[in-house]
This record gives sequence, structure tokens and C-alpha cells, in this order.
Amino acid sequence: MKTSSKQKKRILVAPLNWGLGHATRCMPIINTLIEQDVEVIIASDGTALNLLKKEYPQLTFLELPAYNVTYRTSNMLWNIATQSPKIAVAMFHEFFALQRIIKKHQIDAVITDNRYGCWTWKVPTVFMTHQINIKTPNRILQFLVSWWNFLVLRLFNTVWIPDVPNEPNLAGDLAHNFPIRHAKYIGVLSRMKPLKVGKRYDIGIILSGPEPQRTFLEEKLLREVRNYQKGNPNTKVLFVKGKMNVEEYKVSDKLEIHGYLTAKELNQKMAACGLIIARSGYSTVMDLVAMNKKAIMIPTPGQTEQEYLATLYQKQQVFYTESQSEFELAKAIRESEKYQGFQIDLKNQDLLKMAIKNLINNL
Repeated sequence: MKTSSKQKKRILVAPLNWGLGHATRCMPIINTLIEQDVEVIIASDGTALNLLKKEYPQLTFLELPAYNVTYRTSNMLWNIATQSPKIAVAMFHEFFALQRIIKKHQIDAVITDNRYGCWTWKVPTVFMTHQINIKTPNRILQFLVSWWNFLVLRLFNTVWIPDVPNEPNLAGDLAHNFPIRHAKYIGVLSRMKPLKVGKRYDIGIILSGPEPQRTFLEEKLLREVRNYQKGNPNTKVLFVKGKMNVEEYKVSDKLEIHGYLTAKELNQKMAACGLIIARSGYSTVMDLVAMNKKAIMIPTPGQTEQEYLATLYQKQQVFYTESQSEFELAKAIRESEKYQGFQIDLKNQDLLKMAIKNLINNL
């Protein structure tokens, strides 16, 4: 006999709204919690919240304070430094909002993806991140940022790392070789599945990430695609803008444009692409790995984590990488033929089920 909602454990899942990746990689967690007969409540803001509302209309949704971080320049230090007061205020409000939510909704545990203000002494808390060792352009600053990160992560009962503990792995130095004892690897998380479908598109462009850089890349790639198709008129392109608030669909013989696709729709479309062009965001990488896809990576300017990952994969001969400012589609397609994609065993998905089962059993 199925238990009533009042008898179920009630867990809050709170992803950061910083691009769409934090929300999308929480989907395997949400799915596993639901499979374990847990009542899931989702808390976030902006596009991340809207995305999850579309994917899980049956769940309860709450709004948390917005960080509203943008990348207006290619200098990460300047971007973060100028917005740090705003971020700190958002975290402060986020902390007190969480305490109210726990009391009002009788939350039994909290799982947050990179929302540093979502900790509490009232119930067990899990912090999910692939950045234990945060990269910065300056060694002294990197030491200070890493020290602060380690200090804050100690506030949480457990740290979950979406990666595998062994070699080969996806996160490299970002999530390996660190002095945090309460961290657990939970495997590669992706909402995507490998599908056997026929090839419909030569190129699939999948955009995401914070503004205004998402728009800058969108405009550049649309120009590149149209120029490339002049000399290669039979090339068919899928273009997904990653704009949650835009219900857009435009199609011609060779260019199909969407504002947004649900996970199921995107899975089908990406599976039918011969080559993917995307940001080197970690969640995007996990999706590519899950689908065993070849890709061209374009890191967000000034986002050192994406720049590190893109450089790492290029050195490993996994994905070809080109900067946003110097990107040329014809050249990138030629160079990408030398790269074969990331080969990794995804049988480690049991790590996620074990972590969630352990969390539930200890409530």
C-alpha cells in the first residue's frame, strides 16, 4: 500500500540559477528521489525554476532570492568582484528564506546545487558541486578562494561530487585531490540517455549559460552557420538557443531553430546530430558523455572553470576547443575530426542511488 504524502520524507532540492546546468543535473537526483517514494519540493529562481516547472509540473515549487550574476566582461575577477556585495546579500537572504521554508513545509533534508546560503542546523544538508578546488587566474587569490570554499563546505553535512572517483574522470583537478573528508562521488549525472536514432542533423548547436554572453554567442553562431551553409548548402543544423522564456520555432530546409526543448525532446534531437557545438559547462559535458557524442567546446569568456575544462579535454584529445572571439565554424569542423569524444563507463550510476538511499535512511 502506497504511503500518503504526510508519511513520506520531504526533501528540498535547491539548484543555483546560473545558466541551466545546475538545474538540469539535479533532474537525475529528483527522479531518483521520486523513485524512492520521497516527496520532492523544488526551490530556485529565474530560468532554473522555470525549467524545472516545465519538467515536473506535478511538484511543489518555491522561489529563493536571485543572485543575478552576469559576465559583462572577459575578466572573471572583475565580474565577480564588482558583483560580490550583491551575491553576499542574496546568500544572506537565502539563508533566512531556507529556515522559513524548512519550518513551514516540514522539510526533512536539503539538497542544494551550489547555493551557498542553503545550509541549516535544523535538518541534514547536502551541497553538490564539481568545483572543490576553484580555479582563478591568480595563485594567491586561488588559495584564498579555496580556503573560503573549504570553510563554507564544512557547514554542510555532506558534499556530493557529480563525477567518478577514479581515472578517467570528468572534472580533473576541480574535483580531485582535496582535503574534505565528508565528500562523496555520486557518478556522472545526466538527464540524457544514449538513443539509437538516425542522423537528421549534421550539426547541433546547444546554447546555455549566463547573459549577456549567451546572446553574444547566439548571434555569432547564427552568422557563422549562414556563412558556412553558403558554401555547404546541404548541411543541416539544429539550433537550440536555451531561452526558457521564448517559445520559438523556426525551420527552413537546412536550419531548425528552437528557443527551448524539454529534456525528452532535446535528448531525441541531440541523438540525431552528428556533431554538437556547446559551452564547456560541466553539465553539458556530462550530457555529451552520457550520449557518447563528439563536440566542439566554446567556453564562456572569463569563466575560468569552463576554460579549464575546455583546455583539459583538448589536451586529452577528447573535444576540440575554440575561444568565442576567434571561433570560425569551418575551421572548427575540420579540427574536430581529430577528436573522438569522451569514453567513460557510466555503470557508476549506482553511486547516486547509494548516496540517496543513505541520506533517506539517516533521516
